[in-house]
Amino acid sequence: MLRSITPNVSSLPPRYQHPGYAFLHRYGSLQEEADVLHYVDFLRESAGLAAQPPTDLDRIYQHFGIPTPLRVALDEQQGILLDSFKGLILIKQADPIARQRFTEGHELMELLFDAQADVAERLNLAQWDETRKEQLCDAGAAELLMPRSSFQSQVKSLGVSLETAKSLATLYQTSLLATLRRMVELSIGEHALVVWHRALKPTERRRGKPAHPKWRIWWRVLSPNWSSGFIPRDKSVEDDSLLAQATIQPQQGAIALDLGWGTWVGNLEAMPIQIGEKSCILSLLQR
Repeated sequence: MLRSITPNVSSLPPRYQHPGYAFLHRYGSLQEEADVLHYVDFLRESAGLAAQPPTDLDRIYQHFGIPTPLRVALDEQQGILLDSFKGLILIKQADPIARQRFTEGHELMELLFDAQADVAERLNLAQWDETRKEQLCDAGAAELLMPRSSFQSQVKSLGVSLETAKSLATLYQTSLLATLRRMVELSIGEHALVVWHRALKPTERRRGKPAHPKWRIWWRVLSPNWSSGFIPRDKSVEDDSLLAQATIQPQQGAIALDLGWGTWVGNLEAMPIQIGEKSCILSLLQR
């Protein structure tokens, strides 16, 4: 970080301190992605929060004078930073509480990037790519709600499993999906979080002809030490496979998956899950 930034505070309400500008004023404009995690530390330290779960977001709001986020009916978005200079945040009220908490964390990161965009324009600095910015907001929210220091210790003690993820989701007050993703990303072993959905293969979708949808890979997250090869999107499994049986009840055991380039052999845990209006299978692969 290179220089201190002094924001124009004349239009800010007396009690409200913009956390993004406060961070940039103290440490300078963002220079690298690691600075986003430094901002998370800044929020926690400013509000006097320890790393132990769950993260009390109200303490952050109170310290900076941020109004409590408003729960409203939103359709396409989980949250909106309505007014950065008043700290006004909207949260989708229909989402589960754990999902709302993650959205709050995301919007707290948006406050940083809103301030950074203003600074970048004034100083003629390069702007952050929108897609990468959204990814970094999610990464910051995950670090805020599931601090690496305590979360990694919990995973090391309990082991990587769906049961561990359920336990930690309750402890950290986060969704199962967000907790599993964090667990895999911070694990030291060889693990993959794979979500499956009922779909046609791409060629069948393009032809528009009647076909039988199968359980196919929708998206996946790999641990840093994953060395078992590429996991392709849209790869399917047969309806009588161990994984497909997880639509009826959770399954676990040894499995051989044909991934196109070869067969992956390892251990599987799988369970049904609802993501929005879509019925999916949540699976954890590991060796």
